[in-house]
Amino acid sequence: MNADSTEQQSITFTELDPGQSFADQVSAASGPCTLLDILVVPHGTQDTAIEQWRLHSQYMKTRPGFISAQMHRTPSDDGRVLVNFAVWESAAALLAAVTDPEFAKIAGDYPDGTVCTRQLIRPETVAGICVA
Repeated sequence: MNADSTEQQSITFTELDPGQSFADQVSAASGPCTLLDILVVPHGTQDTAIEQWRLHSQYMKTRPGFISAQMHRTPSDDGRVLVNFAVWESAAALLAAVTDPEFAKIAGDYPDGTVCTRQLIRPETVAGICVA
């Protein structure tokens, strides 16, 4: 998968900000970053998608620069929306991980019809509320 690839067998990658490709996001980022993935999976495939994410995360944990990942799920009964926050030491480390052929192999095993909307984000300091 290259940084601008949008489809990978059973999963389609889109950008949260359609005006900024994933490659542009990575090249603009400096320092630590967080990858926000919003996955929408077909009805009845939530458990399969979460298991696939677990396998994906095991791979990512072996990659240089990986810090952490956390999965969230909508509280509704069908729970079709899954949200992943993956923290990386740098955008370059993230890019190296997602462009590795092993990443593409694992990404191809998500349930058919899965859509992953992604965005690089970073903590922001807001006076009197939070620190980065």
